[in-house]
Parts: sequence; C-alpha cells; structure tokens
Amino acid sequence: MSYLRQIFMLLSTLIVCLTGCSGSNECNSVQTQANAPSEDGFTGYVVERKDNSILVVDPAYEDFSENGGVNRYYPAKWFSNAPDPQIGSYVEVWTDGGPENQPYPGQARAEKIAVSCPVAPDGAHLSEADAIRCGLYSQMEKEYVFL
Repeated sequence: MSYLRQIFMLLSTLIVCLTGCSGSNECNSVQTQANAPSEDGFTGYVVERKDNSILVVDPAYEDFSENGGVNRYYPAKWFSNAPDPQIGSYVEVWTDGGPENQPYPGQARAEKIAVSCPVAPDGAHLSEADAIRCGLYSQMEKEYVFL
C-alpha cells in the first residue's frame, strides 16, 4: 500500500509541475488600471490566489527576536484587483494609494502589477516559479492525503 501511495504522490507532483509549465503568463508583463504610481511597490512571490486577489510574500525576512518577536517575519499582503499573476510568479505590486488594512497579512488594492520572468538557476531543472508551485502543492497534498 505504501508503494502505491509513493507512486501516487510522485505522479501527482509531476502533474502539478507540468501543469505549472503551461501557464500563459508573459514575462515582464505589466497590468495597469490607471496612471502608474511613483512610489516603490511591494515585491515578492505569489503564494495563493482567491478570486481576483493574490497573496504576495516577500522572501526577505525581518528579525524581531531582540524585541521578543519572531526571528523570521516575512512581510505579506493580499492584493485585490489582480486577475493575472499565477502562483509562484515573482511580482512587484503598486497600490492605488488607498488605505491599507494592517492585520497580518496586510490588504490593499493593486493598481499596477509587474511580473518577472521565471528564472531557472544554473543546474536546476525547474524555474523559481515552478519550484514554488511544486512546493506549495506538495505541502497541500501532504495535509490532505496523509490525514
């Protein structure tokens, strides 16, 4: 039985990874609804999608352990009005300047989104975006399959 489970997990991961390769997102695409804001945007990886919203997590963490906080705090924000970026994409998002909800993760409305080209590091078989998708989907499968 465990051999069949391993085969199933391997095939599931392969299917998810291959499905991620078929995304139609263009490199360096920019989605704009109005004039581009002048301030720096929020950068990070898209790790979740719900309807027209994306959750973007910055891979650079902050260390708050000296003040009694966590030692790895990753800034994250939900952006509404973001129909295009796929999970795993590295994006820079600018907001419309409206008020942002501050509970973690923050929430804001996207005005402009720039999607970077997926990069496969030297010697890698997957791009960063594909590796993130595979990691997220395999974590979800572990939670659902092995419970």
